[in-house]
Amino acid sequence: MVEKNYTIPINEEFDKYDGCPVCRLHAALERQNLEYIMGAAMMEPDVRIESNAAGFCRKHYSDMLLMKNRLSLALMLESYLDELDRKFTAPKKVSRRDKGTVSSEVVRASDGCFVCERMSGTLRKYYSNIVHLWRTEPEFREKFAKQPFFCLEHTAGLYASAENNLPPKLLPEFAESLFTVSRKRLDVLRDEVGRFCKSFDYRFAGEPLGDAAQGVEHAIEWILGEV
Repeated sequence: MVEKNYTIPINEEFDKYDGCPVCRLHAALERQNLEYIMGAAMMEPDVRIESNAAGFCRKHYSDMLLMKNRLSLALMLESYLDELDRKFTAPKKVSRRDKGTVSSEVVRASDGCFVCERMSGTLRKYYSNIVHLWRTEPEFREKFAKQPFFCLEHTAGLYASAENNLPPKLLPEFAESLFTVSRKRLDVLRDEVGRFCKSFDYRFAGEPLGDAAQGVEHAIEWILGEV
Protein backbone atom coordinates (compact mmCIF):
# COMPACT_ATOMS: atom_id res chain seq x y z
CA MET A 1 0.00 0.00 0.00
CA VAL A 2 1.22 3.49 -0.86
CA GLU A 3 2.18 5.68 2.11
CA LYS A 4 1.79 9.45 1.76
CA ASN A 5 4.77 10.36 3.95
CA TYR A 6 6.95 8.54 1.41
CA THR A 7 5.20 9.68 -1.77
CA ILE A 8 5.61 13.38 -1.00
CA PRO A 9 9.45 13.33 -1.04
CA ILE A 10 9.38 10.87 -3.96
CA ASN A 11 7.32 13.25 -6.10
CA GLU A 12 9.46 16.21 -5.04
CA GLU A 13 12.64 14.50 -6.22
CA PHE A 14 11.10 13.09 -9.40
CA ASP A 15 9.97 16.61 -10.32
CA LYS A 16 13.56 17.92 -10.41
CA TYR A 17 14.78 15.95 -13.47
CA ASP A 18 18.39 16.25 -12.32
CA GLY A 19 20.47 13.08 -12.02
CA CYS A 20 19.22 10.00 -10.18
CA PRO A 21 16.15 10.90 -8.06
CA VAL A 22 16.65 7.92 -5.76
CA CYS A 23 20.22 9.05 -5.04
CA ARG A 24 18.79 12.31 -3.68
CA LEU A 25 16.23 10.44 -1.57
CA HIS A 26 19.06 8.23 -0.33
CA ALA A 27 21.28 11.21 0.52
CA ALA A 28 18.50 13.01 2.41
CA LEU A 29 17.72 9.84 4.36
CA GLU A 30 21.39 9.43 5.20
CA ARG A 31 21.63 13.02 6.51
CA GLN A 32 18.51 12.53 8.65
CA ASN A 33 19.87 9.38 10.23
CA LEU A 34 23.31 10.84 10.89
CA GLU A 35 21.75 13.91 12.51
CA TYR A 36 19.50 11.60 14.54
CA ILE A 37 22.30 9.47 15.96
CA MET A 38 24.58 12.46 16.55
CA GLY A 39 21.80 14.35 18.33
CA ALA A 40 19.77 13.59 21.44
CA ALA A 41 19.09 10.02 20.29
CA MET A 42 22.59 8.95 21.23
CA MET A 43 21.59 9.29 24.92
CA GLU A 44 18.52 7.03 24.53
CA PRO A 45 19.26 3.62 26.09
CA ASP A 46 17.50 1.65 23.33
CA VAL A 47 19.41 3.49 20.62
CA ARG A 48 22.71 3.05 22.43
CA ILE A 49 22.11 -0.70 22.80
CA GLU A 50 21.40 -1.02 19.08
CA SER A 51 24.33 1.13 17.97
CA ASN A 52 26.64 -0.80 20.30
CA ALA A 53 25.49 -4.05 18.70
CA ALA A 54 25.82 -2.87 15.09
CA GLY A 55 28.61 -0.29 15.15
CA PHE A 56 29.08 1.85 12.02
CA CYS A 57 30.57 1.34 8.58
CA ARG A 58 33.68 3.15 7.32
CA LYS A 59 31.64 5.69 5.34
CA HIS A 60 29.40 6.68 8.22
CA TYR A 61 32.29 6.97 10.66
CA SER A 62 33.90 9.32 8.13
CA ASP A 63 30.65 11.29 7.80
CA MET A 64 30.32 11.63 11.58
CA LEU A 65 33.92 12.79 11.88
CA LEU A 66 33.05 15.69 9.57
CA MET A 67 30.08 16.74 11.69
CA LYS A 68 30.50 19.37 14.38
CA ASN A 69 29.47 17.38 17.45
CA ARG A 70 32.70 15.49 18.17
CA LEU A 71 31.62 14.90 21.80
CA SER A 72 28.58 12.88 20.67
CA LEU A 73 30.83 10.66 18.58
CA ALA A 74 33.29 10.26 21.45
CA LEU A 75 30.52 9.25 23.87
CA MET A 76 29.21 6.68 21.40
CA LEU A 77 32.71 5.32 20.89
CA GLU A 78 33.27 5.11 24.63
CA SER A 79 30.14 2.99 25.01
CA TYR A 80 30.88 0.95 21.90
CA LEU A 81 34.45 0.15 22.95
CA ASP A 82 33.17 -0.97 26.35
CA GLU A 83 30.76 -3.30 24.54
CA LEU A 84 33.58 -4.67 22.40
CA ASP A 85 35.59 -5.28 25.54
CA ARG A 86 32.75 -7.47 26.81
CA LYS A 87 32.55 -9.36 23.51
CA PHE A 88 36.29 -9.97 23.50
CA THR A 89 36.12 -11.93 26.74
CA ALA A 90 36.81 -15.55 25.86
CA PRO A 91 34.08 -17.94 27.05
CA LYS A 92 35.20 -20.40 29.69
CA LYS A 93 32.85 -23.06 28.39
CA VAL A 94 30.79 -23.35 25.22
CA SER A 95 27.83 -25.69 24.86
CA ARG A 96 26.34 -26.83 21.54
CA ARG A 97 23.50 -24.36 22.11
CA ASP A 98 25.92 -21.46 22.62
CA LYS A 99 28.18 -22.31 19.68
CA GLY A 100 28.32 -19.44 17.22
CA THR A 101 26.93 -16.82 19.60
CA VAL A 102 30.23 -15.06 20.24
CA SER A 103 31.32 -15.21 16.60
CA SER A 104 28.01 -13.80 15.33
CA GLU A 105 28.23 -10.87 17.76
CA VAL A 106 31.80 -10.10 16.74
CA VAL A 107 30.98 -10.42 13.03
CA ARG A 108 28.06 -7.99 13.34
CA ALA A 109 30.26 -5.57 15.26
CA SER A 110 32.90 -5.73 12.51
CA ASP A 111 30.69 -5.39 9.44
CA GLY A 112 27.37 -3.99 10.68
CA CYS A 113 26.26 -0.36 10.65
CA PHE A 114 23.51 1.26 12.71
CA VAL A 115 22.87 3.94 10.06
CA CYS A 116 22.84 1.50 7.12
CA GLU A 117 20.46 -0.83 8.95
CA ARG A 118 18.07 2.03 9.82
CA MET A 119 18.16 3.29 6.25
CA SER A 120 17.54 -0.07 4.61
CA GLY A 121 13.93 -0.36 5.80
CA THR A 122 13.03 3.15 4.61
CA LEU A 123 14.74 2.61 1.26
CA ARG A 124 12.68 -0.54 0.72
CA LYS A 125 9.54 1.56 1.36
CA TYR A 126 10.76 4.20 -1.09
CA TYR A 127 11.28 1.50 -3.72
CA SER A 128 7.88 -0.11 -3.16
CA ASN A 129 6.10 3.26 -3.20
CA ILE A 130 7.86 4.28 -6.43
CA VAL A 131 6.73 1.01 -8.00
CA HIS A 132 3.18 1.54 -6.69
CA LEU A 133 3.05 5.10 -8.08
CA TRP A 134 4.30 3.83 -11.45
CA ARG A 135 1.57 1.21 -11.47
CA THR A 136 -1.35 3.41 -10.38
CA GLU A 137 -0.63 6.96 -11.60
CA PRO A 138 -0.15 7.64 -15.33
CA GLU A 139 1.35 11.06 -14.56
CA PHE A 140 4.03 9.50 -12.38
CA ARG A 141 4.73 6.87 -15.04
CA GLU A 142 5.51 9.71 -17.45
CA LYS A 143 7.79 11.41 -14.90
CA PHE A 144 9.55 8.11 -14.31
CA ALA A 145 10.27 7.68 -18.03
CA LYS A 146 11.61 11.25 -18.34
CA GLN A 147 14.23 10.98 -15.59
CA PRO A 148 17.81 11.72 -16.72
CA PHE A 149 18.98 8.37 -15.34
CA PHE A 150 18.97 5.94 -12.42
CA CYS A 151 22.31 4.85 -10.98
CA LEU A 152 23.26 1.15 -10.92
CA GLU A 153 22.49 0.64 -7.22
CA HIS A 154 19.03 2.15 -7.42
CA THR A 155 18.23 0.49 -10.74
CA ALA A 156 18.85 -2.83 -8.99
CA GLY A 157 16.75 -1.80 -5.97
CA LEU A 158 13.82 -0.65 -8.10
CA TYR A 159 13.82 -3.79 -10.22
CA ALA A 160 13.97 -6.07 -7.16
CA SER A 161 11.03 -4.19 -5.64
CA ALA A 162 9.08 -4.45 -8.88
CA GLU A 163 9.64 -8.21 -8.92
CA ASN A 164 8.07 -8.41 -5.47
CA ASN A 165 5.26 -5.89 -5.94
CA LEU A 166 4.09 -5.98 -9.55
CA PRO A 167 2.01 -8.69 -11.22
CA PRO A 168 4.14 -10.67 -13.72
CA LYS A 169 2.31 -9.20 -16.73
CA LEU A 170 3.42 -5.65 -15.78
CA LEU A 171 7.04 -6.45 -14.92
CA PRO A 172 8.37 -6.41 -18.52
CA GLU A 173 6.86 -2.96 -19.13
CA PHE A 174 8.34 -1.60 -15.90
CA ALA A 175 11.72 -3.15 -16.69
CA GLU A 176 11.69 -1.64 -20.19
CA SER A 177 11.04 1.84 -18.79
CA LEU A 178 13.57 1.45 -15.96
CA PHE A 179 16.38 0.08 -18.11
CA THR A 180 15.75 2.62 -20.87
CA VAL A 181 16.27 5.44 -18.36
CA SER A 182 19.32 3.75 -16.80
CA ARG A 183 20.91 3.22 -20.21
CA LYS A 184 20.81 6.95 -20.90
CA ARG A 185 23.73 7.39 -18.52
CA LEU A 186 25.30 4.01 -19.25
CA ASP A 187 25.62 4.85 -22.96
CA VAL A 188 27.28 8.19 -22.13
CA LEU A 189 29.71 6.52 -19.72
CA ARG A 190 30.66 3.80 -22.17
CA ASP A 191 31.50 6.51 -24.70
CA GLU A 192 33.46 8.60 -22.18
CA VAL A 193 35.51 5.68 -20.85
CA GLY A 194 36.08 4.39 -24.37
CA ARG A 195 37.39 7.76 -25.54
CA PHE A 196 39.56 8.03 -22.41
CA CYS A 197 41.12 4.64 -23.12
CA LYS A 198 41.60 5.54 -26.79
CA SER A 199 43.47 8.71 -25.81
CA PHE A 200 46.42 6.53 -24.74
CA ASP A 201 46.78 5.24 -28.31
CA TYR A 202 49.39 7.36 -30.13
CA ARG A 203 47.12 7.52 -33.17
CA PHE A 204 44.65 9.64 -31.23
CA ALA A 205 47.13 11.69 -29.22
CA GLY A 206 46.14 15.32 -28.88
CA GLU A 207 42.44 14.82 -29.58
CA PRO A 208 40.31 16.85 -27.13
CA LEU A 209 38.73 14.67 -24.44
CA GLY A 210 36.07 17.01 -23.05
CA ASP A 211 33.94 15.18 -20.46
CA ALA A 212 35.83 11.96 -21.20
CA ALA A 213 38.76 13.35 -19.17
CA GLN A 214 36.64 12.54 -16.10
CA GLY A 215 35.12 9.40 -17.60
CA VAL A 216 36.63 7.05 -15.00
CA GLU A 217 35.32 9.16 -12.12
CA HIS A 218 31.89 9.52 -13.75
CA ALA A 219 31.61 5.75 -14.27
CA ILE A 220 32.52 4.93 -10.68
CA GLU A 221 30.02 7.52 -9.38
CA TRP A 222 27.24 5.94 -11.46
CA ILE A 223 28.16 2.41 -10.38
CA LEU A 224 28.30 3.33 -6.67
CA GLY A 225 25.28 5.63 -6.72
CA GLU A 226 27.23 8.62 -5.42
CA VAL A 227 25.64 11.14 -7.82
